[in-house]
Amino acid sequence: MRTSNRRPLAVLAATVGLLAAAAGPAAAVHGGSDTTTRSHPFVVALETASGEQWCTGALIAPTKVLTAGHCVAEAADPRSLRVITGRTDLTGSGGQVRRVKDYRVDPRYTPGLEHDSAVLTLDRPLPHRPVRVAGQRDAALYRYGRTATLLGFGRTGSDGPGTHLKQAVLTLAPPASCDPFTSPDDSPLHKVCGLPRAGTTDSVCKGDSGGPLLVGGVVIGVVSTGNKYCDTQHPVSVFTRATDVPAELLA
Repeated sequence: MRTSNRRPLAVLAATVGLLAAAAGPAAAVHGGSDTTTRSHPFVVALETASGEQWCTGALIAPTKVLTAGHCVAEAADPRSLRVITGRTDLTGSGGQVRRVKDYRVDPRYTPGLEHDSAVLTLDRPLPHRPVRVAGQRDAALYRYGRTATLLGFGRTGSDGPGTHLKQAVLTLAPPASCDPFTSPDDSPLHKVCGLPRAGTTDSVCKGDSGGPLLVGGVVIGVVSTGNKYCDTQHPVSVFTRATDVPAELLA
């Protein structure tokens, strides 16, 4: 397992943010295009207690947020994370903020980013309509060659933290297609690979961890790892398959 290439995007986001804070903020997702929380009200930003953009997540119930396991496991104090909704630009003050009351990480999670999912329980409900998470009957949503939409608040490069919600359209492919961020033995029942469309280098970037991958308005994946340098060398995106998330986490 090449764990060096699977270093969590959330950890890299924090490291780059500290080194490049004076350079000014950048937008989210490598490539892609701007979008809004009005168009995607279920998307949330996760910030540290000091206000640093940490990860992305999706509201799956009024008090439940689906995110990556490493976003929780690598946080200094998961309960200190702030969950922000309805704020397209994180430099503003709009939207609503919730605290983390509790959290659960997939008990099978490993630092090598196997079974990389977690659910946060909020201190108070949010008013937005939750997004549906794919189940076992949604196998058709994972057909290779079809397109899916990535949403995230992460970076576009190494010049500072992300501030704006962005989206990118990716093409679904077998996990092996996301080399070097996957291994030959990675199961398509656990991981999803998203490739940039022809003529683009769209991909995940630091801070997008935990963000949703959607087909037809349904979450089919959770950002796990991928283009950690936010460049054109390996513009691939790896997601935890939504059907790999334990039912007890989603309940």
